[in-house]
Amino acid sequence: MASGAREALRPLLWVFLAGGVGATLRVVLAGLVDARWSSRLPYVGTLVVNMVGCFAIGVAAAALPPGTARTAVVGGLLGGFTTYSAFALFSYELLRDERLGVLTVQIGLHVGLGMVCAAAGLAVGRALVGPPEPG
Repeated sequence: MASGAREALRPLLWVFLAGGVGATLRVVLAGLVDARWSSRLPYVGTLVVNMVGCFAIGVAAAALPPGTARTAVVGGLLGGFTTYSAFALFSYELLRDERLGVLTVQIGLHVGLGMVCAAAGLAVGRALVGPPEPG
């Protein structure tokens, strides 16, 4: 492979590797939090992961210059850790830029369409493997 092609693929490799780390961290952290507190609030591990991700993407967006490291951290690590953090950052930028109409549409689509897609995915999954076992 030509060195130019290798250089072009290098950021993608870092995103791939960082994404795997982020996804692993998400599963571990959410599992630990759920094991401790899910009896009080269902899916609290996911909530914690999303809020940590929101904070981390803000730090990364502010602290890292554009380039491979920022792409790997924001798109890979935090993209693997949570996609909600990107949604929160983009929503804040729309609010900051006073693009309230677009912000309203974005929030409505992300939340509303997200629930529709989750319900559709559950329906397809249940159709493929059957309903979950009780208990």
